[in-house]
Amino acid sequence: MKHRDVPIFLLLSAVMATADVSTIISHENCDSNSLPAESTSVSTLDNGQFYKMCPGSHQHSNNTTFATFGQPRCGDGSNFAFYLTRPEQPQEEEKILIDLSGGGACWDKGTCALQGFMLKMPPIDFVLGMSCSDVGKIAEVSTGWDILCARTVGETDFTEYNTVVIPYCTQDVHLGDAEAIYDGMNVQHVGAHNTYRTLQWVFDNF
Repeated sequence: MKHRDVPIFLLLSAVMATADVSTIISHENCDSNSLPAESTSVSTLDNGQFYKMCPGSHQHSNNTTFATFGQPRCGDGSNFAFYLTRPEQPQEEEKILIDLSGGGACWDKGTCALQGFMLKMPPIDFVLGMSCSDVGKIAEVSTGWDILCARTVGETDFTEYNTVVIPYCTQDVHLGDAEAIYDGMNVQHVGAHNTYRTLQWVFDNF
């Protein structure tokens, strides 16, 4: 993949991510059905099935502080992971689709309580091990969601793409970098951590 094919904001994020070179990476806060992102190469993953990838916590090796955007997690403090599927048929050229999931935002106790179900990972582990075309068939008969990697839009055949899905579980449009306490309600608005570390893996592997 050539960087000219990637939106500038993704390129800048990945360049920044290379700054944290002296860190200790921990995968203690990863679900048992996920793979540790930093030690998993895309070349070891089979085509045509979804994987759950967990970016670890990055701590500076010379002290106890966390590296830049070094604590991926969801808004309620629970574990975060992204999902990856390679195209069902190997391609001559690596193409990448990055799907940033949506779902509103919250900014006080009232709105965050209302959106509480969006402060944790969405229940989509059922896709693990499935092909994108199989997931697409489920989406066809469901309401409220869709999946691009099973579709062709215009002249773009997304079945040829490596698809990275970044779940939305922080209610900060994927850009937050702060912990907030709303009248006793603790919310981790750390979407930037999740996005940053996912993009780090993408740029390391493609």
